[in-house]
Amino acid sequence: MAEGMSSIVISDEDLKRIDDYLSQTLADSQAKNILLSDRSGQLITKHGGVSKGDALNIAALAAGLFSATNELAKLLGEKEFTVTFHQGEEANIHISLLVPQVLLVIVFDNRAPVGAIRFWAKKIGAEIVPYLKNITEKPPESTIQKEEMESEVEKKLDSLF
Repeated sequence: MAEGMSSIVISDEDLKRIDDYLSQTLADSQAKNILLSDRSGQLITKHGGVSKGDALNIAALAAGLFSATNELAKLLGEKEFTVTFHQGEEANIHISLLVPQVLLVIVFDNRAPVGAIRFWAKKIGAEIVPYLKNITEKPPESTIQKEEMESEVEKKLDSLF
């Protein structure tokens, strides 16, 4: 984790509810993959055929894309854009902000209409946002705590020799 960044914590119970819902939604929505990530790009969960490694890369790149798009929003006088969509010849990606810390990433092909994916993104948000409201941010380890711990470890090591 980069210095000064925090990570989010979701209870196991809430994550199970989210996973159960996303698993069912993947089957119903015609999406290829559904991922949740935090805004720094850390993968929270994935559903679909994408490998764990690819899911980690998609989450990181989608978060970067979302951040860049929001810088563009600011230049245009908007607070932020809450949805980003990219369309390719075969694959498309829909990225939306669910709560201030969490992004929903839906990957789909051209067989799924864009309107349907927008519908599913809103439906997913409505269903899982209540569980995401329970998340907490774990503050980064402060430099002082880190230095105190290192000092304590050095003392313990010195006492052993």
